Amino acid sequence: MTRQRSSYSRLPAVEIPEGATPFQTALVQLGVLYVIALFVERSLEVLIKAWRQAEKTRLDEETRSAEGDAKLAAERKLQEYKVGTQRRALFLGLTLGVLVSLAGVRLLGPIFEFADAGTSFQRAVFQFTDIALTAGLIAGGSATIHALMALIDDFLRTSRKRAKQS
Repeated sequence: MTRQRSSYSRLPAVEIPEGATPFQTALVQLGVLYVIALFVERSLEVLIKAWRQAEKTRLDEETRSAEGDAKLAAERKLQEYKVGTQRRALFLGLTLGVLVSLAGVRLLGPIFEFADAGTSFQRAVFQFTDIALTAGLIAGGSATIHALMALIDDFLRTSRKRAKQS
């Protein structure tokens, strides 16, 4: 038997084995977020290239052809352009992460059961926190999620070894 994601999500359920620990549930959710982050990263890469590549290419050429003080100024201008591109990519990634979270893909909801406990204010704060955390993880990219998954997996393996030894 399997249990489904929490009831406040309207997306199709992710299958979580019955009796799964919160860590196992977190790994399942992180796996889903990993795939989503890969899609978001690739989408952002395409959008940013279409939007910013022409100017970057022009600045690269200007830097290559410049000499002396003009070369330093061109390199500084290129670096500022790259930083601006990174800022825009992070903002767009966070925006896409918020949209995905608002659509119902969240990390904390499936892990922690609320049932009817708590006030509506507490549930609203929990959902807001869930949306913000999930959006941040998606914006941080697949490498961040992969590192978090590895950390949880290592913890689970260590716990199993200790349980077998005792």
